[in-house]
Amino acid sequence: MPELNAKLLIVDDKAQMREVLQKFLLAEGYRVEIAESAEEALQKFQKNNFDLILSDIRMPLMDGNELLEAILKIKKDAVVILMTAFGSIEAAVEAIKQGATDYISKPFQMEEVLLRISRALKEKKLEQRVADLEEKLSQKGALERIVGSSQPIKKLRQIIERIAPLSETVLIKGETGTGKELVARALHETSPRKTKPFLALDCSSIPETLIESELFGHEKGSFTGATETRKGLFETAGDGTLFLDEIESLSLTVQAKLLRVLQERSFRRVGGRKDLTFSARIVSATNQDLEKLIDDGAFRRDLYYRFAVIPINVPALREHREDIPELVNFLFKNRAAQPPKFANDAMQTLINHDWQGNVRELENVISYISALGGDFVTAEDLPIFGAKIKTPRRADSENIPLAELEKKHILEVFDATSRNRVQTAKLLGIDRRTLYNKLRQFGIEEN
Repeated sequence: MPELNAKLLIVDDKAQMREVLQKFLLAEGYRVEIAESAEEALQKFQKNNFDLILSDIRMPLMDGNELLEAILKIKKDAVVILMTAFGSIEAAVEAIKQGATDYISKPFQMEEVLLRISRALKEKKLEQRVADLEEKLSQKGALERIVGSSQPIKKLRQIIERIAPLSETVLIKGETGTGKELVARALHETSPRKTKPFLALDCSSIPETLIESELFGHEKGSFTGATETRKGLFETAGDGTLFLDEIESLSLTVQAKLLRVLQERSFRRVGGRKDLTFSARIVSATNQDLEKLIDDGAFRRDLYYRFAVIPINVPALREHREDIPELVNFLFKNRAAQPPKFANDAMQTLINHDWQGNVRELENVISYISALGGDFVTAEDLPIFGAKIKTPRRADSENIPLAELEKKHILEVFDATSRNRVQTAKLLGIDRRTLYNKLRQFGIEEN
């Protein structure tokens, strides 16, 4: 049986050869069209989807090799078999190097033609199956890095699969350490853009005076130190994905410029006069309540709606505690380490912990255990740099507001590090800006 009811195009300037091949292949069950010149074949190829082209090499005006080159420019994986007389076998071999699938020497038996066509189509089908399998494995790999079997994590993976093929902007919301960039990368890697660039920018890490240049690029001489023209992230992202993290830290001035860029799908380099278009997908993230910032006048409502065309909420670790054993195993394997056995009290202690720093804080604990070594972990082996992870007791905490518990935990770690802000932020799994804001709320000003 012909492969998938394949559609063939026969190209030959000799009418008798065209008719013989067409009649034979139609009898074998193929759908067949003919062309008497390479020019006619090219026109038909541009309008139709042929599974295979069988073409003579020696034809007037445009020959088979030139036809091959033109076809491969239109469809790089097209299946082309060339027919050649004995004297032009060298040309056929050269055509194979240029991308032809196979060649047949004249004179030939019809059974040989049938065999070559069938083999070429089967190989193409196999290549497509391999490509489809690689695509599925790639998507599975990206989603499998979002670890967990709980309902919140299953739902998160389903949302990613559903919206990955789209081009609309996405806003990822979640506490620090929940894995927002991991979600952004999974969106990119399961999308048609996966072979294009994925560029990430932590908006809080770039001074306001430089962030426009970072995003939009600049022209030579546009400001002191601009010794050459430089492309920004919107330009270098191309058809890929641009991930903007911590967008709440953007100034109102930059927000206004970003709003225009997202509305117009174009931008100008700093100091430039020419509008440049961009086609990257914009994915942003925040660990703050942007609606509250809008009410406070710190974030533009119109920009929020531009960013949040599709919102995704990443759950805090305490909202899917049942995934902690699975996460622990994954984090150990990520370090190429054999996971130690955990005593029941040790694993229960991890499950009961509040995890203000979420998965990032858990990762720090796993790093600590890995550094200590050993093949068995008890609850007593779970210090966080001098401060034990305590299993919450209902009698002590059931009537304490969540904000007070958060304050108590942060101050305990702060004291355990001799009030080292950098180390405290690292151990808690939060960024320094968030820690500084928390300390100010607690009445502890910077020195």
